[in-house]
Amino acid sequence: MSSIVQNEMPAEKYSRKLAALVLAGLSLVFLASVVFKPQAVGPYDAYFTVCGFKNLTGLPCPGCGLTHSFCALGKGDLTDAFAFNALGPLLFVALVLTWLRAALILANRTEPVAAFDRLTTRFKLVRNFVIAFGVFGVARILYLVFVVRPESLGQSPLMRLVAGLFG
Repeated sequence: MSSIVQNEMPAEKYSRKLAALVLAGLSLVFLASVVFKPQAVGPYDAYFTVCGFKNLTGLPCPGCGLTHSFCALGKGDLTDAFAFNALGPLLFVALVLTWLRAALILANRTEPVAAFDRLTTRFKLVRNFVIAFGVFGVARILYLVFVVRPESLGQSPLMRLVAGLFG
C-alpha cells in the first residue's frame, strides 16, 4: 500500500526553490506596499507611469493603478485601494494566499497546499481572474472615454498621430 493518500501530493512535487523565490518576491511587494506612498492623491490624478498602453493612448490598461492600490492597502485605506484599481484588493488577497502557499511548501505542509491547488483548479481561479481583468479593463476604458474625461484622448500620442494623419 502506498504511503501517499489519494488526492494528496508528495512533497517532492513542489519546488522548494520556486517557493522560496515566491515567498521572497511577494514579501518585498508587501513591504513596498507598506513603505511607499503613491504620488497621486486620487485615481484620476496625473502621475508618472511606466505603462506603455497608458503612455501611448492616455487610457489605463487593466493593470494600471495596481501599485497605487497595493500601497493604499498597505496603509489600511481600502476605499482608495478600490478607487485606484477595483480588482487591486482582490489580487492582493490572492497574492497573500500565494505567499502562504509558498510558506507551507517550505514548511513541508503539503496537505493544505494540495487542497489549495485543488480549489484553484476546480474553480478555474486563474482563468477567471484573467477574464475579470479583461472585462474590468474594457469597462473602465469605456467609462473614462464616455463619462469622465473624453477630452483627454486628444492629448495622448496616439490621438495626436491619428489627428495628424486624418486631420
